[in-house]
Amino acid sequence: MRRVVEEDLVPFFAALERSPDAVFVTDRANHVVFWNDAARRMLGFTSDEALGLSCNELLKGTDLFGNRYCSTECPIMQLANRGEVVRHFALGLTSRDRQPIMTDISVLQLRASEPDDYFLVHQVRSFEQADTRSAPDTTTVPPKPHLVSARGSDDARARKLTAREVEVLGMLAAGRSTPEIAERLHISQLTARSHIQNILDKLELHSKAEAVAFAFQKNLI
Repeated sequence: MRRVVEEDLVPFFAALERSPDAVFVTDRANHVVFWNDAARRMLGFTSDEALGLSCNELLKGTDLFGNRYCSTECPIMQLANRGEVVRHFALGLTSRDRQPIMTDISVLQLRASEPDDYFLVHQVRSFEQADTRSAPDTTTVPPKPHLVSARGSDDARARKLTAREVEVLGMLAAGRSTPEIAERLHISQLTARSHIQNILDKLELHSKAEAVAFAFQKNLI
């Protein structure tokens, strides 16, 4: 069922409709409640096709490793649930004609009248549109910049992570289970659990959800 958008947001959405930037908005249930014409031009879906669908149904977002990202366990929604700031991040989307598009996403969180309610405004830019600081300099598949981000982090805890641990952290953010991580990396589940525990120990955290939130806050994934 389509969510009825609050009247206070209608003028804001009208302004977004005229924006040259591709923008879509999701609600707390991760369903699209707004889709502007620039998003149609970039991704191919019309507003009628997009509204009411979840991000996973519509865009099938993945991270730079190809791990499923848009889902009911979306880490962006987890951050929003806690009222935390979401930084921009890279995301692979699938267009209406099933073509992969690597994008740079910026998110603005709008709090609604209900205490635990919110909307997430997604500004979508292709890597060709994004500035060189946020996009890899490549015309093909972008490299994996996660380790570079960790090594250059201003947080000493992030700099302790190995390349494998950063990769595992990215998979956790994509909602992968321990068995899925083990299968994808061709390692045992015991080794996968060991990597996860090492991540928690190095980041001084107590849960996988906290580790994912940390990774987003520090712009590691």
